Amino acid sequence: MPDSDLLAELARFIERITAIARTGLAFKPDGYDSERYEELLKEAARMHAVVAGANDDDAEALRRRWREQVIAGYEGYVTAAVGCGVIAFNDCDEILMMQRPTGKWWYPTGFCDVGISHAENVAKEAREETGLIVEPERLIAVIDNKKYGSPARHIYSMLFYCRIVGGELKPNPLEALAAAFFPLDSLPEPLHGVDRKWIALAREFHFNRRVAPYFDPL
Repeated sequence: MPDSDLLAELARFIERITAIARTGLAFKPDGYDSERYEELLKEAARMHAVVAGANDDDAEALRRRWREQVIAGYEGYVTAAVGCGVIAFNDCDEILMMQRPTGKWWYPTGFCDVGISHAENVAKEAREETGLIVEPERLIAVIDNKKYGSPARHIYSMLFYCRIVGGELKPNPLEALAAAFFPLDSLPEPLHGVDRKWIALAREFHFNRRVAPYFDPL
């Protein structure tokens, strides 16, 4: 197994053990089970420190931070984060891309805010990041970043095929370095992330009129 794949698997394992421990403590804050959850949290923090090249003090600080994040009961159930993404083309069949503060290019995207729907989040991200007003028309995919070897936190990203209905292309300097339209065959580099399935899906939904959404198989 390549080192990058091993690192991604290890990151997934640590995140999963941490989530199990925090959720367990949320529902069982005391008693025999809670002691085991505390041990899991401690071991997960230690393993995280080993991978990061940190010391025992850093591991203990991380364990305390995780422990302080535990919320009792239902509200403390640890789940994957949810993001949304905008796949939108102009009249020249070019896709909307933005250059993130890191310098890497990606479609407009962001975490879903509480209290508004996925579609509303998509429209909000497009407007805030690029100045364009979009109307979500179809769900393209629900993508699990862990299926693509990402060592980042666990995220389900919901991609929407959108129609541009107004606004002016004007990237928000707090969100993007630049924003522009590109042919799918000539995307700017470097691209953000490790997943590239979205490129084929964008092509299928825009040019081939696909309507059935994609989801990662078992």
